[in-house]
Amino acid sequence: MPDFPRAHCNLGNALAEQGDFPAADAAYNQALALQPDFAEAHKGLGRSLMALDRPDEALDHYRQALTLKPEDAQTRYYLGEALRARGRLDEAEAAFRRAVQDKPDFAEAHFNLGNTLDDQGRLSEAEAALRCALQYRPDFEGALYNLGNVLRAQERLSEAEASYRQALAIKPDMEQALLNLGVTLTELGRYGEGEAACRQAMALKPDYALAHSNLLFCLTHNENNDASALFAEHCRFGEQFETPLRAHWSAHGNRKDPERCLQVGFVSADFRNHAVTNFIEPVLAELKSHQTLSPACLLQPRRGRPCDAAPARTRSPLAPGGRPGRRDPGREDPCGWHRHPDRSERPHRPPPATGLCPQARAAAGELDRLPRHHRAAGRGLLPERSFFPARGEFDGQFTEKIVHLPCCSPFLPSPLAPSVSPLPALSQGHVTFGSFNRPTKISASVIALWAQLLVAVPRSRMLLGAMRTDGRVEQLIDEFARHGVVKERLSFHPRSAMTDYLELHQRVDICLDTFPYNGGTTTFHALWMGVPTLTLAGGTFPGQTGAGILGHVGLPASITRNTTNCRARRRPGGRPSLLAGLRDELRERL
Repeated sequence: MPDFPRAHCNLGNALAEQGDFPAADAAYNQALALQPDFAEAHKGLGRSLMALDRPDEALDHYRQALTLKPEDAQTRYYLGEALRARGRLDEAEAAFRRAVQDKPDFAEAHFNLGNTLDDQGRLSEAEAALRCALQYRPDFEGALYNLGNVLRAQERLSEAEASYRQALAIKPDMEQALLNLGVTLTELGRYGEGEAACRQAMALKPDYALAHSNLLFCLTHNENNDASALFAEHCRFGEQFETPLRAHWSAHGNRKDPERCLQVGFVSADFRNHAVTNFIEPVLAELKSHQTLSPACLLQPRRGRPCDAAPARTRSPLAPGGRPGRRDPGREDPCGWHRHPDRSERPHRPPPATGLCPQARAAAGELDRLPRHHRAAGRGLLPERSFFPARGEFDGQFTEKIVHLPCCSPFLPSPLAPSVSPLPALSQGHVTFGSFNRPTKISASVIALWAQLLVAVPRSRMLLGAMRTDGRVEQLIDEFARHGVVKERLSFHPRSAMTDYLELHQRVDICLDTFPYNGGTTTFHALWMGVPTLTLAGGTFPGQTGAGILGHVGLPASITRNTTNCRARRRPGGRPSLLAGLRDELRERL
């Protein structure tokens, strides 16, 4: 029966299930040649065309199928998938909503509706849709995983952890869930567990660059890892993911003419409302004014955050060469720390010199390892003064030659900053310590040291900003209590707008730094608001950021290299007049 259209359509279905999409395409077309109004064949052909990367044709056939059979929720779902793949999120959302309207128990449609809302940054709506999917299919591991991502994006980390663990209970070899579990545990300050989860993901997928990348970030926060171990782990990353690409590197074709216009490139996901803009804006503004320099920027967008989220003053310097990257909705979303283009997909030789990200990363970090190349660093960040380690101590933590500059960092204070207030201790009658570092950096050891200072300084208080909306505050209260600091001496404030954040410094006398991963942007902001920071300098690059900044503004007494000396630094808390005088001059120093 060569003229039997349903047989041709079912043959297409069978071939598609085997992955033979060109043959399936031919079978569906034969069915439609015999019966042009065959809705099922239009639907099947649409799916094959999507697999053959012909989405526009697929959309046409899905729409023809719906014209013939408008109540078909499955076809409506496939239409939504195709629209989402094309980045037409509003239309995709409408298609998924119609699918669940026609078939309320359609778990997969609820799932992809949630994903589409997540793509748009509508997190609470995405959460509701994913929970609907799980209501109809409780063992839907993909929905549990994506729900964990949405909860994590809302900083509900304990709930996110539980959702990832549920997904892994159903599918233990789900490496993406292991990775994001590891990232979440790191953010919760449980570095050992975070490391274990990342290593499990790497064991399942040895070429999982993103898991290895986030492992490095986790290791930099764990005080049990010394500099040599960190550097060795970073070098392993380079050997695995960079060395195989070297054969594809072409020679640099740049002319050696010193008078030519120099092309300066910037690659970042953080050209937006992010701390990095405080450091890069002054550089871009300066480069823009030079006729012999041509800056070009690659803006790598992040999920739910378009490139134009950057402040207008940042976009302006980027205008001559700024160009946005494109996110493929089909790719796994990068997670964790400063996100970056996947270097495993860019087998090009790096440039002959790189700059140093102001928010210092560990050892060679995520920046490409560049043997016989150069890295620019301020004297403060790789210091050489008497109160710092001897010059050359950090050379073993880099594969580049260090070029020392006379500056510490280019930093642009916020135009929203209020004026410096009088020292709070003068009117309050007690010293208030403060911290505005992200909670990820606040480990048990950090709390133990801070608590010792609070106990040693009578009637002192502690203000902690940038708090998440999950249960982290209760955990911190319990941890401080174990060291003799009752909750009445603590105040917690959520992450807030820049003006509110800076105004909180008017209630703080002295900031306390985290370790082994120091603060950077927070230390600069505190200095601008007249608040000095006590920092414990470590033996790794991220552990020297605070010392670099404070040393550069002439505050060596705020730097210590061991916890015993750090406890001794409490003396300024008992000398309000000294702190008041310092507060009045810090902004000018910075």
